[in-house]
Amino acid sequence: MTRNTIKIGEILVEQGVLSEQQVFEVLQAQKQHRMPFGVLAERMFDVTLHSIENAWVEQYHRFTGTIDLSNEKFDNEALRVLNRRQAWQFELLPIRTEPDGEMLMAASANRLARAVTFAANRIDRAVYFRIAEQDQLREFLQQHYPMPELSREIIQKAKDMAESA
Repeated sequence: MTRNTIKIGEILVEQGVLSEQQVFEVLQAQKQHRMPFGVLAERMFDVTLHSIENAWVEQYHRFTGTIDLSNEKFDNEALRVLNRRQAWQFELLPIRTEPDGEMLMAASANRLARAVTFAANRIDRAVYFRIAEQDQLREFLQQHYPMPELSREIIQKAKDMAESA
C-alpha cells in the first residue's frame, strides 16, 4: 500500500507553528546547509523542540496508522525485553520479533519520542514502532505488565489530567 507522505513543514503550518513563508525559508536554507528541517526551524524561527517532536509524531502516525492491539499475537520472548516499570514509564509494549530480527513495539503517540530514544539506547536489536490508541495500550499493558495497584480509577484520573493539560 502506498501512502502519500506529508512533510514536517506542512504539519507545522497545519498546527500554526510556522507560516508557509517560513517553511519556504527553511527549505531554502536546507538546500544550502544540508541540515534537518527541524534543526533549521529551531534556529531560524525559535520553534521549540516540543513542537518539532509533536510534528514528527504526527507525521509518523499519518504514515503508519494506528495499530489495533486486539488483532496482534504477542510473543512472550518479546515481552521479556522490558520490565514492568519500563513498559509503563514509556507506554511501550513489545509485540513480537519478526523473522528478520526486528522487534515490533506499540507506543502511545504522546510518548513515542521518548520510547524511540529509550529503545535506541537500551534495546539491543532494531525496533520499529506502531502507534496504539492510548486507552487500548494501557489495557494491554495492564494485561501483560500488571500493576495491581494501578486501578481503573487511577488510570481514568491520569487520562482526565492528560486531556485537561
